[in-house]
Amino acid sequence: MIKQIPLALAISVLILFGCSSQPPATAKFKSNFNFSDIQSYSTYSRNSEFGESQNISYATRNNIETAIERSFDSKGLLYQTNDKADVIIGYHLIQDKQGLNKYNQGVKYCDPCLHSGLAVQDRKSWQLSPGSLVLDIVDQQDKRSVWRSVYPLKIRPKDNSQEVQDKIQHAIRIMMKTVPLALL
Repeated sequence: MIKQIPLALAISVLILFGCSSQPPATAKFKSNFNFSDIQSYSTYSRNSEFGESQNISYATRNNIETAIERSFDSKGLLYQTNDKADVIIGYHLIQDKQGLNKYNQGVKYCDPCLHSGLAVQDRKSWQLSPGSLVLDIVDQQDKRSVWRSVYPLKIRPKDNSQEVQDKIQHAIRIMMKTVPLALL
């Protein structure tokens, strides 16, 4: 005989699983860029004009850069200075449209140029909302973004520093899974 699950318990389980599911990272990339040629990377210097344009706390910058370094190092890529790296990794925590536009100019983001990837297949999932983290891989040759991923961090004011760090690391791990397979 099969026992019936109480309705309240079934609803609680559905709510629990519904709230805990993580959204997928979305990404766009330049299909004719050879990602397998990437052997080294860098991030924009904090003292550069580009780095200073971002309104991100020192602790959040450290968390983002550490997570970027862990992800790229785990792929066997070497961290180099900006002038020697094959690509530069840009990041931006979206706060408002004006800040995002300034960041886009810095990485020379061209939406029609990045015509492959998960976000192209499902335009509904390409959410550029406040609180989302944007990562770009910028080609050293033309200083233009060749890959972009977006992920909602959902950092709350009551989150402690460990929770913020965990959310950033999780987001970057998920985002890195969207880099074209040649790099992975």
